[in-house]
Amino acid sequence: MNLFLDIIPQVRGVRIGEGALLQIVSHAGLEHIRAEELLALMFSARTLDDYEEYWKDFLHKLDKGFNKLQDLYKDELRVKGVIHSIHLARKSDPLISYLMQARNSDEHSIRQITERVDGCTKLEGGVGGGVIVKGVIEGGKMPEGLVAAGNLKIEFQSEYLKIISVTCRGEKYDPPKISSDKGVLIHIPHQIALIGLNFYLEKLALIDKALLSKRQYRSSS
Repeated sequence: MNLFLDIIPQVRGVRIGEGALLQIVSHAGLEHIRAEELLALMFSARTLDDYEEYWKDFLHKLDKGFNKLQDLYKDELRVKGVIHSIHLARKSDPLISYLMQARNSDEHSIRQITERVDGCTKLEGGVGGGVIVKGVIEGGKMPEGLVAAGNLKIEFQSEYLKIISVTCRGEKYDPPKISSDKGVLIHIPHQIALIGLNFYLEKLALIDKALLSKRQYRSSS
């Protein structure tokens, strides 16, 4: 069973295009492909320790991919504007900047970049209420043998990791305040990773388009 499926609010308008990275491999090398693979591993992770390692590795691959990208096209005028827009986002966009600074904090300090939230059981009584006839509710463990009567909703949420404020070179960077389509504040690593990866994929697509236009112009002249 996937430990994290019950804590994944849907993020509006965010998706990874099938095969998108294969079309742009010549631009950013293998780093963004590996970042996509690590994101998939985060979604399917069965332990929090594995999940955290995939998250950290994802941050490093995402950053390394951009560094290779800008080095590869440092003299290419047709994509200069796209590279510049990424630089601006890494400085001013709360989410893109956070991803970079979380990576830097993990690389250059021993500070934690995530916080573990214990699992819990939630009980919600409807009209008329309800009672627990038998069973055990213990801390962050899955309830055992619960039998309820009446109008009672019982929901268990597994423990999970959330992003926290990070510090890099004396500057504090708070988690970005992004909401899902249900209005839930997004603070789960793979949610932020998904949005961040799609940002870079969109920029890579713009670069691909610019270079394709250049190739077509040359072939027609």
